[in-house]
This record gives sequence, C-alpha cells and structure tokens, in this order.
Amino acid sequence: MIPKSLFPLTCATPSPIIGLLCLAQSLTGQILISRWDFNSGSLNPESGLGQALLVGGTSATFAAGYQGEPTGGWNIKGFPTQGTLPGTAGVQFNLSTEGFSSVGLSFQIRHSNTSANSERVLWSIDGQPFTEAGRFTITPASTGTGETWYQRSVDLPLATAHQANLSVRIVSDFNLGTEGRYLASRLGSSYSTSGTWRFDNVNFSAVPEPEEYAALSALTLLGLGFWRRRSAANQSPLATRETSGFR
Repeated sequence: MIPKSLFPLTCATPSPIIGLLCLAQSLTGQILISRWDFNSGSLNPESGLGQALLVGGTSATFAAGYQGEPTGGWNIKGFPTQGTLPGTAGVQFNLSTEGFSSVGLSFQIRHSNTSANSERVLWSIDGQPFTEAGRFTITPASTGTGETWYQRSVDLPLATAHQANLSVRIVSDFNLGTEGRYLASRLGSSYSTSGTWRFDNVNFSAVPEPEEYAALSALTLLGLGFWRRRSAANQSPLATRETSGFR
C-alpha cells in the first residue's frame, strides 16, 4: 500500500491504470514499507512485514481507533509507578529496512487524562542499546489535551537505513522541567499507572535504493503492459460476442 498523500493523483479511484501510475510516481520519494492499523484486531501488519510487541511490563487490548473503527486501536496500560523507570514502558516495532534509506515513522496516539504527557521514540539495531530519535510532550490543559488523538512523525537517523533488524520503541517519559516525575496529560488530573495510550496507523516509510527502484519500475511497466493487453482483448468484437453468448 502506498500512502495517498504522497502524490497528486486520485489514487482512491478504482482503476488499474490509476493504481499503476500511482505506484510509478511514488518511486520518486518515500513508499510505505510496513503499516499497522489494528483493524483486524490483531498485531499482524496490515501491509509489509514486521512485529509489534509490548515492552516494560505494559498490557494491551484493542479499542476504537482513530476514526472510530471498533477494533482499530491498540490500547496500552500498565505504565511504571510515579518517579520510576522513565523511557522503558510502551510498545516496540521490529522490521527490516534492507534496500531502503531515509526511513520515517508516523503514528497516531491518544492520551487518556491520567497517562504520561511525554513520549520518547527510541531505536536500536540488532538488539544494541536504544538511542533517542524524537520526543513529544503535551502541555496539559483543563480540556483538549487528554482523551485526544495526536499525529506524530519522526525522521529516523541515517543509521536506521539498510538494516535487517531494526527495532523502534515508543515509551513514556518524565515531563521536561519536573524533577523525575511523570505528568498527567490533562491539567487537574493525577498521573496513574492505569492511564492509557492508544495507537493507530503506525507507518514506516522509506526511499528505495536504485536496485529496488529499478525492480519496482520494471514491475510497474510490466503491469501496465498486461493491463493494456487485457483491456484491448476485452474491447475486441470477438470478446464482445463471446461475452454476449453467456448471457
């Protein structure tokens, strides 16, 4: 699956030729390599390959997703007690970026009122120590900051390209400016270990290397030729008569 936002064509149009043109155009930039939307109520990626798992003692259920899909969100709870274990609890995604560079991550996350307001994105290769790639912090308000979905995106470091075993974590952290304490996402609420984060539409995208680009381009052209031959055959008089004969 290729993200529709990457090109101006109306890729939602139900046409084989439009789909092939969208694929060809997407090759000039990032393409989607792995995606989790959780709509099936499982941790299997909806597109691409990879593994999703819990870290730091968290537990999870499936709940309504970003746009209300009944099981379209991965709901995480069981975070550390106040003042302990920052940067350890949350979720992890494992995947391969072999043949790809300029790796990016995007996801949607919903903070409950009592969940930690700060999240960190960490990465590791082959099980080595995790390194920070990004950090997000909500400034708590009395309304609109808890029980709210947020869109996040991170450009992962150059070292995450061409890796057979890349791991990326999204974990809770202490609030910036406080001395070793978690801060609740809503002003007036108190941080709680039962506070939840909910994830949806976790996407890893990247730029194909020249060899991958050539292979995908060839596949696109092959598909285009097949579609043209099939279209011409369906429009021939003989094909029309044979179709009519079965009515």
